[in-house]
Amino acid sequence: MLKKILFVLFLFILIPTVVLAWEDCPMGKIPCNDECELFIDIDNDGICDYSQPAPENRTQASEQNVDDLISGSELKTKTVNEVAEIYKISADEYAEKLSEYYGAKISPNYSFQLLHDNYGMEPSIVKSIAASIKFGTPIDVTEADNKENEEVYHFLPISLILVFLYMISHILSKKKVISILNHRRIWNILLLIIFLISGILGILLILIINFGLIVPLPFNILFWHVEFGIAMFIISIFHISWHWAYFKNILRTKKH
Repeated sequence: MLKKILFVLFLFILIPTVVLAWEDCPMGKIPCNDECELFIDIDNDGICDYSQPAPENRTQASEQNVDDLISGSELKTKTVNEVAEIYKISADEYAEKLSEYYGAKISPNYSFQLLHDNYGMEPSIVKSIAASIKFGTPIDVTEADNKENEEVYHFLPISLILVFLYMISHILSKKKVISILNHRRIWNILLLIIFLISGILGILLILIINFGLIVPLPFNILFWHVEFGIAMFIISIFHISWHWAYFKNILRTKKH
């Protein structure tokens, strides 16, 4: 009888301990490693069990909070090495995974600002890659992350602005405020400048993609190559319109 009573008392003591042990600190201390009267440490990690999730839930909670380790703006000021240290992962493995994902040769000493400007790397994606290495899980890149990594090009705004400016220049030439020669000279010079910029950026992209060269420019090379390409296309249409008769004669089929 005494043994039954002692067993029941033991259960009354044990059950609340097991049930309430995880994430139920009445003092609101998270995490807590103080030796207070409620301190309990079943898993012997030095932290009170009342102030942390159960071991089976701890990995999941860590994965959910891993994004809080560094913000996107802070990440851009760091190198691959420094971010690897923050996530406590191998810098060489991190650089290798980034290289595989972006199809480029990336070194641990490269800064993320440089990688963003050259390859369009976005913080959400590179943080997901770091988390996948840390927890040994597949890279979790959502559709939203992919959309974030996609650049939005401004075909319509650039076209409208250039057409508007061209119409002003054309009207001024018709009113003889400027000569037709100067009107065309302005747009020819502008076409040459934009062609050179777009062409140089295109060559830099070839060097980056084919040879893994990092070009330390403070902007996204691909984005501006496309933007200047759009402008070059629109101005080329103006240029073709001036010489339409010439091109028409070239394309015309000769009659025998």
